[in-house]
Amino acid sequence: VMKHLFTGPSTALSADGESVGTHPCNTCLHGMTTVEAENIAYGVIQSHFAIGLLDKWKETDRTYNYRDAYYCIDLTIYDAPDPSWAKALYEHWNLYVFTFVISSI
Repeated sequence: VMKHLFTGPSTALSADGESVGTHPCNTCLHGMTTVEAENIAYGVIQSHFAIGLLDKWKETDRTYNYRDAYYCIDLTIYDAPDPSWAKALYEHWNLYVFTFVISSI
């Protein structure tokens, strides 16, 4: 889901991670060069919404509050008691999302 959100469907679904679409990927359009805590939280929220019960956006899905969840994830990463965990999380998502950038350099 993260790769799909940030690089677009053609790049996310290609076997080699190369963009085959007709438009620049979302990361290029927005000048995104790294995955940050906010991007991870956004990916989680979008994933939850996609598998949830709602057919249009609302702040809550029954008892699940998207805003609260977003900020909880964000703060969990920024205030991680073990900085090496946060570093490993960033490394994982940056490698996964930006593989196409590394391979095209």
